[in-house]
Amino acid sequence: MKRLILIRHATTISNEKKVLSGRIEAKISEKGLLEIDSLNKKLDELFLKKGISIDKIYTSNSKRTEDTIKEFACKNNIQIKKIEGLSEIDFGDFEGKDFEYIKKEYPIEYKKLCEEGFEYKYPNGENAIDAYEKNKKAIDFIVDDIIENQTAIICAHGGSIRNILSYLINKTYKNHWNFKISNAKITIVEIDFGFPVLTKLNL
Repeated sequence: MKRLILIRHATTISNEKKVLSGRIEAKISEKGLLEIDSLNKKLDELFLKKGISIDKIYTSNSKRTEDTIKEFACKNNIQIKKIEGLSEIDFGDFEGKDFEYIKKEYPIEYKKLCEEGFEYKYPNGENAIDAYEKNKKAIDFIVDDIIENQTAIICAHGGSIRNILSYLINKTYKNHWNFKISNAKITIVEIDFGFPVLTKLNL
């Protein structure tokens, strides 16, 4: 069996302001720092104290994912491997903006966003299907990189974790919004004989 521990980065200032942050950096907020402390304790309790070792840690290239898990990685002497394909959707020209701003300043784009759904491509960015394919390739690489009976942490983003779950469990991007992924919470997928099972969500 292979075990994947999926963790969304801790709360950022961008999260609190409800602005879109995909490729741009977003600083962990004061609330997020407290979440990291709680996360580290939870990881110890769920795994290390039960004799389950964490063998590998993967993050996206975003600093917020590394900052969320680096203390745990350092304490346990685990090297972080950065995977570009774990990144959040690229919101293009709307990075750093909220939906109210887009609705007011770009009403035509906002209308397209609402009507086109998964197929809507942010100006100079990606659409949800692009992001799904990117995240799909990343998780395929990670699953192949892990050997049998290993446990790996994947610290990424809300969107990329929803894509990973959609792919592993249902093999389609269309279930993206069926998963609620909270900041600094633990979601576990166990893969046995190539069959993925979602065993925990938002611990």
